[in-house]
Amino acid sequence: MKSRFQNYIESRFPSLQTKRLLIAVSGGVDSMVLVDLLRELSFHIVVAHCNFQLRGEDSDRDEIFVKSYCEKHNICFHAKPFETKLPKHSTQMAARTLRYEWFNQLCSDNDYDYILTAHHADDAIETLLINMSRGSGIDGLTGIAEQNGKIIRPFLTFFKSELIDWATQNNIPWREDKSNQSTDYLRNAIRHNVINQIAEVHPKALENILKSMQLTRDAAAALAVREEEMRKELFVMQDDNSFRIDLKKLLKIKPLSFWTHRFFSSFGFDHMEVEKLMNAQKGKLIQSTTHTLEMGRGFFLLYQILNQGKEEAISVPKEGLSWPILLSISENAQAGSENELVVDAQKISFPLTLRKWKNGDHFYPTGMNGSKKVAKFFKDEHYSANMKAAQWLLCSGNDIIWIVGKRADRRFATYEKTKKTIKINLQ
Repeated sequence: MKSRFQNYIESRFPSLQTKRLLIAVSGGVDSMVLVDLLRELSFHIVVAHCNFQLRGEDSDRDEIFVKSYCEKHNICFHAKPFETKLPKHSTQMAARTLRYEWFNQLCSDNDYDYILTAHHADDAIETLLINMSRGSGIDGLTGIAEQNGKIIRPFLTFFKSELIDWATQNNIPWREDKSNQSTDYLRNAIRHNVINQIAEVHPKALENILKSMQLTRDAAAALAVREEEMRKELFVMQDDNSFRIDLKKLLKIKPLSFWTHRFFSSFGFDHMEVEKLMNAQKGKLIQSTTHTLEMGRGFFLLYQILNQGKEEAISVPKEGLSWPILLSISENAQAGSENELVVDAQKISFPLTLRKWKNGDHFYPTGMNGSKKVAKFFKDEHYSANMKAAQWLLCSGNDIIWIVGKRADRRFATYEKTKKTIKINLQ
């Protein structure tokens, strides 16, 4: 097994020999074999142990055991206790979140290059079956990724039985976690009640499942390349950082449900609600927690949700403003472009206010009689929701002076008898 492991590292991750590696070690047989093999092969390793305090004194004994191993072999040791009872999280999900946050922090603080975990072939098959039971797409059928950023899992080609045999033959110590025998967790239930039966029915079944997962990973990789090519053609970036998606082109792609899922699920949309929006009127939209998808005339607009209307009002003094937009203010000057506004100095009061629009806002546009709601102005100017959220209003008191860079309010305009003017320049 040692030579097989070494060959695997040399072929898949040849640079690891010169890197600083953080090894996640629980004290179980999997992680103890991993750290022992890496030590035997003279890798530069340090150990991190998470004490989740879920098994009382047993958890503390795990920490003491791992620490003793590291002291014996002169390996740098990190340990940390965790509270896993987070709101709206299962214990396992909480533990995973806390674990990787800490590992990443250790890497950042100590310049460790990679995090190695002892996930093995059995773990990958369990993950596959869990994902299948939840109705996964193709990505969920690939099992566990060999590498995910800094995280590397070099045991995915080894079954747990191989790790136990190696540990037994080479006198590698480990501790048994009794909670692994419980079937309260879905993963444990699949491990004890499903995988063992599959192996009994067909001796080569688990090996064949691993091969199937590799073929699926290859298919997923090829699909990702094709998807990226299609995205570049379909998702056209606009000046306001939204994407315009031609519906005629989208509707030609078959099967439609498959591709709408691939294109829009990462933005938080279900393919069924996307397909329903295709038949909606212009202006209809759906929102996820992060994005808006809006129906146009033969196209979709996709943009990130901005916090329209939620920013606090920003005071604008006579000296102007440098953030979030650059406004310069001068006296007795003439406007020269649409990004400049000249107003009657006697009609405004400093400090002015810069804010976003809100429902009910209205102003008195230059060039027309009466007032107009800002929302109606946006509609007439064909603003997308993203553009509305990005638009600033400059106000004096409660009155809008300028839809910045777009339209002025005539109540503040200068006349022949105006004695003093103020020029506001959007730079």
